[in-house]
Amino acid sequence: MTSEHDELTVGRVSSSALRAATGRGWTDWLATLDSAGAEQWDHKQIVGHLEQEHAETTTAWWRQSIAVGYEQARGKRVPGQTADAGFQVGVQRSLPASRSAVWECLVSRPELWLGPGTAVAFEPGACYQVTGGTDTPPAQGEIRVVKQEHRIRMTWQPDGWQAPATLQLTLAAAASGKTRLTVHVEKLPDATARTRMREHWKTVQERIAAAVA
Repeated sequence: MTSEHDELTVGRVSSSALRAATGRGWTDWLATLDSAGAEQWDHKQIVGHLEQEHAETTTAWWRQSIAVGYEQARGKRVPGQTADAGFQVGVQRSLPASRSAVWECLVSRPELWLGPGTAVAFEPGACYQVTGGTDTPPAQGEIRVVKQEHRIRMTWQPDGWQAPATLQLTLAAAASGKTRLTVHVEKLPDATARTRMREHWKTVQERIAAAVA
């Protein structure tokens, strides 16, 4: 493999980092797995082979990373697709406000990020519905985790999706008194939804940034 960077479920892992950790770069690992017949295997079989034949040079974390990278390189998996969570996407933005101010905006004005007509109590187990607007779909879901000024985790199922995605918003302190807002969505139905959601949540973050500026 000629590229020094390959998009994996854990982020962008370079061939040099892989070589430093396992003694082999992507070119060697792809050739090794090809020779073993891995192109015909599923994810679990690839990981099992790495554990059986290369346990001395790989940890469990690297075996998962190598397997996902191989599947992507051989067209068995597209970027953003994971073994257990379907397709996922994450976007980040630095906001010009304190973490407490951003948190207050999120919980007091959920229509900014969920859409018009949102009525939701940010308590674990609370259900919600969104009527939707010009750029936000009607949706429904359930609040799963709420950590004050830190994290909201919830299910999120726009109309037309057969199963809910998992949506998480995380706040972290950034330089100069700013706050980093990370939006992560997993269990997306397909690669097309992943592309749409990347753009959708970038737009949402712009809206939140304007509100807290």
